[in-house]
This record gives sequence, structure tokens and C-alpha cells, in this order.
Amino acid sequence: MAFERSFKKVDKKNAYSQLEKANLFVKEHKKYVNPKYRLVYHLMGEYGWINDPNGFIYFNGIYHCFYQHNPFNSCWGPTYWGHAISEDLVKWQYLPIALAPDSEYDKDGCFSGSAIEKDGKIYILYTGHVKKSDEEYMQTQCLAWSTDTVNFIKYEGNPVIGLDKIPGGASKKDFRDPKVFKRGDKYYVLVASKDLNGKGQILFYESHNLIDWNFVNILFKSDIDREHILECPDFFSIDNKDVLIFSIQYIENNKVVRSETRYCTGLIDWNKGVFNLEYCDLIDYGTHFYAPQTTLGKNGCRVMIAWMDVWEREFPTHKLGHNWAGALILPREIYLKGNKLFFRPIKEIEKYRKNEQIFEGVLEGEHIRLPLEDNCFELDMTAEFFVDTEMNLELLSREDSGNDLIKLTFKYSFGVLELTVTIRDSVNNNENQSLLIDSLSSRLNLRLFMDKSSLEMFINEGEKVITKRVYPFKKYDLINISSQNACKVRLKKWNLQIT
Repeated sequence: MAFERSFKKVDKKNAYSQLEKANLFVKEHKKYVNPKYRLVYHLMGEYGWINDPNGFIYFNGIYHCFYQHNPFNSCWGPTYWGHAISEDLVKWQYLPIALAPDSEYDKDGCFSGSAIEKDGKIYILYTGHVKKSDEEYMQTQCLAWSTDTVNFIKYEGNPVIGLDKIPGGASKKDFRDPKVFKRGDKYYVLVASKDLNGKGQILFYESHNLIDWNFVNILFKSDIDREHILECPDFFSIDNKDVLIFSIQYIENNKVVRSETRYCTGLIDWNKGVFNLEYCDLIDYGTHFYAPQTTLGKNGCRVMIAWMDVWEREFPTHKLGHNWAGALILPREIYLKGNKLFFRPIKEIEKYRKNEQIFEGVLEGEHIRLPLEDNCFELDMTAEFFVDTEMNLELLSREDSGNDLIKLTFKYSFGVLELTVTIRDSVNNNENQSLLIDSLSSRLNLRLFMDKSSLEMFINEGEKVITKRVYPFKKYDLINISSQNACKVRLKKWNLQIT
């Protein structure tokens, strides 16, 4: 039997009705979304909740990004796959919802997964979630495909990786987020897992046809000495290095207390199915970054997108009744220096720059003040420190200066440069986060992107990135930069207009 003919819609009437209901609900209710904190050049849902990006793929000259989606409410709930497309990763067009939890093997959620091209079609591997209770659930890996990139058909033999394919010593519950890729004539998939002691690991499978999968090995085991799970694995090769990415949830009393996302560089032993680690670091040092996915994009660059929130933080737009929650980051290009990954904003964003402002000079006990016409802008600043000093960059709302503030404090002393980020807004009360930037250089480069309720900072050519969500009472209308002692500053600012 031909591969395509082994597919059909499962319970066609039910599948159609659930997708139709979700798409119709979004169409009729998106007019009730409050625009106050809605982002301009980041992907969100039209209505309701979104979290992890899924199935991120560059296919026939178009970027497709699916995402975990509750189309009926602005909180996490029944999980569908939303779908949007873009030519440049800045301007997005919404397509109909791609997957609904409408089958026995995914009736409580079409959880995260990934996409791959085969025979000119998009194939999706995703996690089907079925639960008896919050503590008792089952997760398996399922397959769907599309010939038109809009309508997806589920494989009649799902799941393709069932409970019988989970190795001994691995959790029979926490088994999710398949990342599929091809090498040579074989397909491989990584699946997030836990061992029986509650520690995270990543399982490794292989296939010749995306249907029949064999377990190879435990690719990677975490050495973190507390309960956690490794989620949303991603894998790619760049400049003769293999890169493994995963997000970590730290658990206490069945609750997520902290999240982070790491990358590891090294080499896979393809015969043994083991990842040999050489270097590991955080992808993002901020408080709102999780579940990244990558794809090979236009011109062969490796592009990453991620959820711009985390589970343990507040979701103010839901609490305020704005009828939406969640967004994805400004996509980033990835490049390698030695064993380390660097991240830079996609170049396509530069074509939306308007109204350039430039300043160049030496600051010493004085201020640069730049008006902000809009809270969608990019700032590119280089600073050179001659003596020990403290430089501050502030975003202020003059109308409500007692409440609204974003303050970046760069402290340079004895060749060491540290950054403290302070946020005061409707959610944060003088929240502070400090980070060592460099211990060897007296030069700083900062690219800062603001988009109404998001802040992304790329430091020293993307060696470190900080992502945060911010919710000012009033919009910021002033940039204020000062330095106690001599500091040479070169600065450019652009409004970002997405039309």
C-alpha cells in the first residue's frame, strides 16, 4: 500500500465539527480582544491562549509556525494546534487551526511536536494526551500530514510510538514533545521523558518511514539533583557541531517553581545513540523564555522561535480579561563561535525601521534624553568605558513616572561589567535581575527591542540574551541615558512600523 493511502480522517464527523467550532469561535470573538498590550511584530493567537511553538518549518519559501492553543479562553485548556505563516518572520497571516483533540489517543490535548517535509508534503509528529485525572495520564506520539499545508489528516494507525515503545526505567506518563529530523536515509525523533526517580532524560528513536519507530537509546540524561523534566527537545548540526536544546521545569509539590532553557554542543555517537557533551549554557537569561524550536530557514540560516512566557509567571492579560495570553519571541538567527552559540535578531526586522535618531558623544555626569513616539522600537547602542563607572538606561512614562520604569544599570569596575535590570510596572514591583556581562572587555554592545509588552536585549553580538514581558500602566515616552564618569556612547534608535 502506498504511504499516502495509509492515512484517512479518524471519526471524520467529530474531527470536522471540533475544528469548525474552534475556528468559528475565534472568528466571532476576536473582536473582543483588548489591544492595550497586544504586540505588533511578534506572533500571538488571534484570540485565546497560546504557549509552545510547534512544527516550525520553512517549506516552499514560507515559514509555518504552529502553536499550542486554547481557542476558547485566555488560559491553558483543551489543546489545539494554531497555525500561522510568514514570508519574513515579522508579518504573520493566520491559517485555520490545524489539529483538534478529537481522537481517542489525543482527546485531552494535541500536545507539542514538530514538522518535517517528505515527498513535497508537511508531516507532523505530536503528542496525544489522554488523562484519567491531573495525576494519571498517558502520552503517546502521533502522526498527521497535509498536501495543501492547511488541512491535516491524522494517521489511522496512531499512535506511531505507543506505550509499548517506552523503554524500561522510563516514565509511562511523561513522554512528550517529539522533535523529528532526517539524517541520510533515516528519520530520527527525540522525545522528552523522565526516569523512575523523577529526573529528566531524552529518548532517541529511528525510522525509515515516519510510521515504524524503533527505540535506539537514552540520548541524554540530566545530572540535576532534584525533581524536574526536560521538555521540548530540539536538535540540529551547525559548523560540524551537534546541538541539543531542551527546556527544564523544576518541580516542587507537583508545581513548577522555575523554568530555564539550555543548549548543549557536542557530537552524537550515531552508533550508540548517545550525545557526547562538550559545552552547555543558557539560551536566554531573562524570565520569559521557554520551549524553543529551530528550523533551517531562508539562505540556509538556522532560525529559532520560542514561547515568550513561562509557567511560573503571571499572565496579566488573562487576569485583566483581555481575552488573550501568550506570544512568541522575535525569531533569532543562531551562529556558532567555538563551542558557544550566539543569537541575533532576524535581519528581516531591519526593513521596518523608520525615523532614525543618532547620538554620539562622551557622557560624564550628564543625560541623553530621547522622546519615544511609540513603544515599538529598536535601539542599538555601543558604549566604551574608560574608568570605573555606572551607566543607566531608563525607559520612563513621564505621565506616570512613579510607577512605570525599565532601568538597565551597567556597572563597570576593574574590567568587570555587570548588568542589573529593574522593572516597575503593573505586575512587577521593583523586580531586579543581575547578570555578569563580561570580565575582560571595556566595550558593550546592546540591541534592545521593545514591542508594547515585550523587551528583548541582545548583548555583545548575542553572546547573552535577556527576554522579559512588561506591562506598563501608561506607555513609555522617554529614554534617559546617563553615566557617572566618562563613557563614550554611540546610539541609534528606530521606530518599528509593521505595515
